[in-house]
Amino acid sequence: MAEKRPILEGFCHMSRQPTHKDKTLKAFRAYTELLDTAEWFKSELRAPLASFDLTMNEFRLLELLYREGAQFVRDLVKLRRTRSQGMHEMIDRLEDRGWVGRKVVTLPPVEFERMHRPESMRDEPRKGQRVSVVGLTRAGKKFFGNVLPSHSKVVKAFMRALTATEQDSLARLCRKLREGDVMKFVKEITMEREGE
Repeated sequence: MAEKRPILEGFCHMSRQPTHKDKTLKAFRAYTELLDTAEWFKSELRAPLASFDLTMNEFRLLELLYREGAQFVRDLVKLRRTRSQGMHEMIDRLEDRGWVGRKVVTLPPVEFERMHRPESMRDEPRKGQRVSVVGLTRAGKKFFGNVLPSHSKVVKAFMRALTATEQDSLARLCRKLREGDVMKFVKEITMEREGE
């Protein structure tokens, strides 16, 4: 008489549900891989940029101005996630080379009810805020127009390790990480602390 085989024999064993610790370790591994890859990429691209007498941060600033046009310095500080002093020093270096120009402009005053001003100032004309604007000069556009194709070819050579679909996925995943839900993050931290 043939033995009865269990119904699930031959199937893969079902894995257990991952714990918070498993999820944390997996997230941390992904994080370190991302950091290692970003550092590796920067180190590999440092030499090609140095041949143009550019640092990575200078290249990124020139690329932003080339793509988006002139910008308020305060907006550049936010976009590049840097300190104001560091941004001004970088702009100074690029300005000395003749690649960017900076102007101080006065924005139109914000209009609001006359009664909302201190009584001593109600009859004075309102003044707008003074802000710095930076943009590429003609020489900067020409210079960067020569740098970008060359640098793009180097980047393309490195990115050939990924298919076009994987490159799209990588870009989408990076954007998704930057747009992460802060409240979800806070809940996750709180949940893990309560579970300790």
